[in-house]
Amino acid sequence: MTWLSLPTVEGKAFSWLTEEGSLTERLKEEFGNVKVDVMHEGYISEKKSEYMREVIIQSDDLPMIYAKTLLKKNDIEDAWNCIKSLGQQSLANILFKDPKIFRRSLSYRICKSNDALYLHLKSLNLIHDEVIWLRQSKWEREGKILLLVEVFLSNLFSKK
Repeated sequence: MTWLSLPTVEGKAFSWLTEEGSLTERLKEEFGNVKVDVMHEGYISEKKSEYMREVIIQSDDLPMIYAKTLLKKNDIEDAWNCIKSLGQQSLANILFKDPKIFRRSLSYRICKSNDALYLHLKSLNLIHDEVIWLRQSKWEREGKILLLVEVFLSNLFSKK
């Protein structure tokens, strides 16, 4: 699993993968109807040491982007407590509006068919056998890190 500083794709896919702003806002601009569907939110480990928020961002009921946010328990209860009140809103409502938040890193890779994430998305019927790209970014607020993984689903590139 090699992370890249830039994706090795061209055209529309490259444009989406390297989007600097809110993916949700870009979806609204390009396709209009956008909805955030929260699939899971809460503590994920036995020790409840990690918090996860898992969403599908849709346009016209087509899944476009799968996003997973991961935080340590202390961070969700402290600097990132605002995540718990998002509900069906996009994470972008926090990331791009709070001046205390900044992106520390951004990397890309192809999600291989034997990756746990690929198998998870396949079990949710979000992908079939296609090659899918994902990007991972780390965001910082008050010295605490939020990890965001965004998977670009095939509907995003095929929708007119």
